[in-house]
Parts: sequence; C-alpha cells; structure tokens
Amino acid sequence: MRRNVSLCLCIVAIAWITRLAAAPGSESVTHHFKIDSQPLGTALQQLAEQSGIQIIFFSQVTEGLQSPALNGSYTVSGALEILLSGSRLIFRVINPKTIEIFSPTEKTSTRSRAII
Repeated sequence: MRRNVSLCLCIVAIAWITRLAAAPGSESVTHHFKIDSQPLGTALQQLAEQSGIQIIFFSQVTEGLQSPALNGSYTVSGALEILLSGSRLIFRVINPKTIEIFSPTEKTSTRSRAII
C-alpha cells in the first residue's frame, strides 16, 4: 500500500514537471495575434484573451505606457517580448496558464504578497 502511494506521488510529480516544461515561455505553439498599438494594459488584456493565458499585473505598472502593434503568428513569450519592448517591464511564467508582468525594480516581497 505504501509503495503504491509513493508510486502515485512520483507519477503526479512527473506529470506536473511535464506541464511546467510546456509553460508559455518554452512552448512552440503559436497563436495568431491582431493587437493594435494602444495603451499597454489594454494590449496585454487583448493578448490574454487571444491566447487563453492569464496575464496579471498592477494597473499602475503599465500606466502611461504604449504598446507597439502586433499582427501575426507568435508564441506567447514572443508576443510578450514585442509588446513589452521599449518599456521597463519584464514577465515571468508563474505556471503554464499564468504570466506576471512587473518592473524589475519592484520589490520582490511586494510582488509576492500581491500574488498570494
């Protein structure tokens, strides 16, 4: 019985690791995006809608920033790199369906508290 539980836990761990390997930052799946040049926050919301990925950020982080237009087939990470180009912002993959946008100068403890 104990061996079966250990085996099940190993299988679940392997499945989870496999899902992480397929995270948006490492996938080869492309999506077709059509996003006009507009306020960055709005562009990120459109990217989330068009890709099915949850993108989280504080609205003040994107305040006053403009995104370039994005039209074509890209991976989610490729599309994010284009939309965030010229801004001070970066992204990190939290899990296969969630990406966080933040400023690299933002305090890590503040970000961690906000996500929880």
